Amino acid sequence: MNLPVSLERIVAAIGNVARPYVLYSAATSSALATVSIVWMKADLMAGAAFVGAAWGGVALLYGAKAAEEANKAKSEASVAVAAQTPTPAA
Repeated sequence: MNLPVSLERIVAAIGNVARPYVLYSAATSSALATVSIVWMKADLMAGAAFVGAAWGGVALLYGAKAAEEANKAKSEASVAVAAQTPTPAA
């Protein structure tokens, strides 16, 4: 039985859904933290640390994905160049 959906396509689909969800979650939690810190008159440095950690995690996620895509493109390009390079005659 040959399935039309491969594991790579499933992983890519989950990644395409998860990355925007992380961005929306970080934005929502940062907004709620900012409002609740002002509402409770709590320590503003703690709120800044929370917001910084939330957005730092998002930056790390997107940075890692960009590095992964760059390495993938680099390896695919080197394979394509190697396949097009003529071999010298002996």
